[in-house]
Amino acid sequence: MEDEELARDIVQECLIQLWENYENISGSYERYMIVAVKNRCISHFRTLRLQSKFTESAQLKIKEFEFHPDIPDPLTDIYMKEVSELLQEHIEKLPDKCRQIFIMSRQEGLKNQEIADRLGISIRTVEAQIYHALKSIRIGLKDYLPILYFFI
Repeated sequence: MEDEELARDIVQECLIQLWENYENISGSYERYMIVAVKNRCISHFRTLRLQSKFTESAQLKIKEFEFHPDIPDPLTDIYMKEVSELLQEHIEKLPDKCRQIFIMSRQEGLKNQEIADRLGISIRTVEAQIYHALKSIRIGLKDYLPILYFFI
């Protein structure tokens, strides 16, 4: 079933490409579609192979880190520093009240009820502000999150 969906997606992408470029295509459209689908399939399998190699590499990195957690890795340190700086930038961009609640929750380690009591607001407001902060940060760091999971 998954393969059928993938095949449909590939053919649909090629049809869209044909539709967008039909004036520039010389020769038969049938031949164009055969070559386009073949090339798109090859590209898809190359991508799968690269993803597999990346996953294997990341898993080896994790195992290496588990065996030698005391050995510093300069690349990991640089990456973590960069992500930390980006995280701090996104925290600073949050609205004042939202930032204050987020810092109290995540950096000071206060519980939602404690934050609500200190600020004189409802616990639902605290939860909503933390949700908003996390969503904003997640969107801002979306390109870093998949790789970050391998380093943590």
